[in-house]
Amino acid sequence: MKKQIEIVPYRTSWEADFQTEKKAIEILLPEKVAIYHIGSTSIPNMFADPIIDLMIVVKSLNQFDEYGDVLKTLGYEQMGDHSNQNRRFFIKCEDNCSFHIHVFAEGNNAIERNIAFREYMIAHTDQAMEYIKLKTELAKKFPKNKKEYKRGRKEFIEEIDKKAGKWKN
Repeated sequence: MKKQIEIVPYRTSWEADFQTEKKAIEILLPEKVAIYHIGSTSIPNMFADPIIDLMIVVKSLNQFDEYGDVLKTLGYEQMGDHSNQNRRFFIKCEDNCSFHIHVFAEGNNAIERNIAFREYMIAHTDQAMEYIKLKTELAKKFPKNKKEYKRGRKEFIEEIDKKAGKWKN
C-alpha cells in the first residue's frame, strides 16, 4: 500500500531535527563541503510533507562513493544506482520522522537553485502562501499518487526557481 501524502503545518522541531542529523552526518563523512537544510521543512511557516531534506555538497561524487556507505550506519538506504552522475540520493524512515539526503558535487547548479528557492520563499510570504495552498489541494486530489502530486507542483516550482534566480542576483 502506498504511503498517504501528508501536508502538515510547520513544526518548529524540524530545524532541531535537521541540526541533530547534520551533526551525526558530519562525524561520519570525512570530505564534505557543506550540509544544508532544504525543501519545505526548511522554510519557516511552510506546510510540508514532514520529510526533512538535507543537501550535502562534496568535492567529488566519485570520492563520496568510496565512503558513502557510512550513511547506512545512520539508517540510510541509497535509492537508485549511480547512473545519475549528478546526484546521490538516500532516504531514512524511522518512527514519524523521515529524512532525505541529496548529495551533489561542488559546482552543480542544483545547489544554488535549492538555496535560492528556500531564501526566496522565506522572503516572499505571498508566494509561500500560494505554495501551501497548491500543495494542500494536490495532496487532497492525489492522496496516494506521489507522481501526480509532484507533477502538479512542477510548474509552480519552476516559476519560483526563475524568480529566485533573478531575485538573488
